[in-house]
Amino acid sequence: MDKMEQKVFANLEKQSTLVNRTFKEMGVVITQFLEGHEDFQKSVLKIKNYEKESNKLRRKNLETVAQAVSMYRSDLLRLVMKMSDVNANQAGASVRLSHVQFTPASSDGMIPRFKALIEAFIRMGEALRNLMRNLGENMENAQESCGKIDVIEEEVDQLYRDLHGHLYNRIDIPLRIIMQLLSVAKHIEEACDHCASVADSVRIILATH
Repeated sequence: MDKMEQKVFANLEKQSTLVNRTFKEMGVVITQFLEGHEDFQKSVLKIKNYEKESNKLRRKNLETVAQAVSMYRSDLLRLVMKMSDVNANQAGASVRLSHVQFTPASSDGMIPRFKALIEAFIRMGEALRNLMRNLGENMENAQESCGKIDVIEEEVDQLYRDLHGHLYNRIDIPLRIIMQLLSVAKHIEEACDHCASVADSVRIILATH
């Protein structure tokens, strides 16, 4: 592992920690919504700060790769950009949810479905953090971490489809509310897809070592 890789991987590990915190805070926001709380401002501010710090790390990594002209690495550049996709606009999804004028009953069938999706989402954040840690410290374990991300991504897809089908069959909720809820769920599903793309980019790097 050369010095450029060490520097990039260290920043990616820091970035993945921020992503993990963001995913957990998104879980807090959605849980608060499901339980009828109305003030998400504290969580939204945390998410915005995590995104801001993550963007700083992305810029540092882009500068590091760009400065090493003689050692230009498209695989590292791809990984840096894929990581940026993971943390894109979590705050926006949280703000959208805070504007949904609907409080589900405690017995509402959407609640366990949404909570299952949240739980998988949080596990994805932890898996991504572990992957970046292994990439910088123990590449032999990084391949296994990639596999764990793939498994969670498949689970998230299934949970999203279940929630999607459930909400579309609800005739007691205005369509506008359904679309808003699905927008948030879709954001989670897409963020996990981006995590799987990060894992694919890591596999390319592993193949060169």
